[in-house]
Amino acid sequence: MNLLAWIFLFLVYQVSLVLGGRLSTVVDKTEVVLKWHADYDDQTVLFSVSLSNNTFESFGIGFSDHGQYNHSDMCIFRNGTLTDYYINDAYEFEMDRSQDCVLERFTKNSFTFRRRFSTCDPHDYAFESGATQFILAGMYEKTWNFNNNMVFKTMRYELIFEGEVEMDQLERDTEVFTVLADNALVPSEETTYWCVVRRMPENVISRKHHAVKISPHIMKGSEHLVHHMEIYQCMTDDQNEFSGNCNSKEKPKQSKSCSHVMAAWAMGEDDIIYPPEAGFPLGGLDGHQYIMVEIHYNNPTLISGHIDQSGFDLTITPTLRPNDAAIMELGLIYSDANSIPPGQHSFPVSGYCTTDCTNKLPEDGIFVFASQLHAHLTGRKLWTSHYRNDVKIGEINRNNHYTPHWQYIQSVRPFAHIRRGDALKTTCVYDTTARSGMTFGGYAITDEMCVNYVYYFPASNIEVCKSAVDNATLHKYFENRYRILDDGKMEISEKYNRVSWDSKNVNSLHELYSTAPLNQHCLMKNGEPFPNHPTKWENIPQPRSFAGPFIKARDFYECPSLNDV
Repeated sequence: MNLLAWIFLFLVYQVSLVLGGRLSTVVDKTEVVLKWHADYDDQTVLFSVSLSNNTFESFGIGFSDHGQYNHSDMCIFRNGTLTDYYINDAYEFEMDRSQDCVLERFTKNSFTFRRRFSTCDPHDYAFESGATQFILAGMYEKTWNFNNNMVFKTMRYELIFEGEVEMDQLERDTEVFTVLADNALVPSEETTYWCVVRRMPENVISRKHHAVKISPHIMKGSEHLVHHMEIYQCMTDDQNEFSGNCNSKEKPKQSKSCSHVMAAWAMGEDDIIYPPEAGFPLGGLDGHQYIMVEIHYNNPTLISGHIDQSGFDLTITPTLRPNDAAIMELGLIYSDANSIPPGQHSFPVSGYCTTDCTNKLPEDGIFVFASQLHAHLTGRKLWTSHYRNDVKIGEINRNNHYTPHWQYIQSVRPFAHIRRGDALKTTCVYDTTARSGMTFGGYAITDEMCVNYVYYFPASNIEVCKSAVDNATLHKYFENRYRILDDGKMEISEKYNRVSWDSKNVNSLHELYSTAPLNQHCLMKNGEPFPNHPTKWENIPQPRSFAGPFIKARDFYECPSLNDV
């Protein structure tokens, strides 16, 4: 098999069949419909563009690596011809030496063209699994500058390679109940977490049901404020209903038990649909009565007076499926121990789910059917690697073109079988070139996260399997290298801020992250760590890992693209 025949196959755990895609938008009053179909035999994507009323002098379809208009690839249609351009750092059009946008046919208001998955041209975008950031631009006059005021443009996010996952019909006896913020007055603060505790319907409490679909319910007009949401089961029934700031003193203390994650959603995502093999268990004699929705409002312009009623719609059935499903959090602990120096183009940080924790899985292991990667503003590439006996055997989702503005749930077919004693490593690569100070791990949108929510069956008692650099090791590092003594009062964030992050110190921190022992969060459904660990889940050796014979991605030294710069 030659290189290009490997390149754009999905990784071992990705879907192998391909569907066409479609998006529609408006560019300066002109409705634009873009459709595409991937042809694996030919290793090309066929695009068709339709304009409702083409009054533009030219129209372009482009591809951005990480959401910027400059340093992007564009195919521009003008007077019956299609030209392959590169938009340089100064937003100027440069005609490619290799013309790789192939026009197939055109009319006054439409054109169709074909592009190879990868052209091995460093000025062309290589199509990969994960998000693709489309540029759609109409130009009223010929120009060599993309910032010309006669160029009207927009950016949209979609999947070029969308796996074909057959959606079985839902059971006939399904019903829907909704949990919403109760006229929440969104505070005029940048970051707010809002909690809603509600008792489930009586018919669910009295008889076990399976949730077979969980859908975001975003109130119209709140789309710009609701950044992400999670829904939890409360593990005790002595709850009081509540709707308010999660940090409010009025929040019932009992709601601390609302820790068992059912599902998570972030802007851009669609419904969570369970496979016919499993559903999320709710109610019944052995179940619990309350659930909690947590909404992250991101309000950078400090809007005041906005009332919101967002939350989730749960589609449930009393017809139980063969397995109970669950969700597990992988990645990095939300902690300033996981921090990124300023001025870095691609700085990686990894969180582990070690064998100590996966040994708590059911005897026959678990089967992952969906994955949801999540980071904040500086996240660029995210993926989870699967190791067995220290050897990498595959990946559970990868997005090399991550954007926090459009996130999605990736179906995993065939299901990824995670066995006892396997290890999972979730890696996030960050770009902090626009920042002058440290980016800390944390909850605010300006902080960073690195999370993979994996949906799986059968349910286990593991709720969270994440890591951070061991605290004692990190304090000792600052003391030995920078003579910053640990007086027991200084926060880790302050120690980071005292360092001048030149290339030598950045490389030293990267080495620390790559080799230091770990603190492991191996948490049960009740939010507590599994008991009786010999080191109390601290100072755990970082797992050794080696590349295995899984299907490889494009090698940028052999086949360059603008993705690699």
